[in-house]
Amino acid sequence: MNEMKIWTGWADISATGEGRAICSMIATAQTEADFRVRVREALGEYFERSFDVGQGLVRNGVTEALWAPAVLDHIEANQSTGNISASASLHFNFS
Repeated sequence: MNEMKIWTGWADISATGEGRAICSMIATAQTEADFRVRVREALGEYFERSFDVGQGLVRNGVTEALWAPAVLDHIEANQSTGNISASASLHFNFS
């Protein structure tokens, strides 16, 4: 049986220059494919197709904009203790 691992996915989408969406998900899954299924269920196929994905807890401009450092620290400290699923998105439209 494969071990569950933490995966982080994120997207920064700006289609027309008048709007922007940033979104991310951090969750446990056995494989990247399994993680992407969880992303589609939580955020939808459009965002999942745009996601960059990394194994482990990834701290970058998107994840740090969406979650407080204490939240990321807590996920990192408890990543091997159970099932984790966190998703967040932020949308702006300036048109």
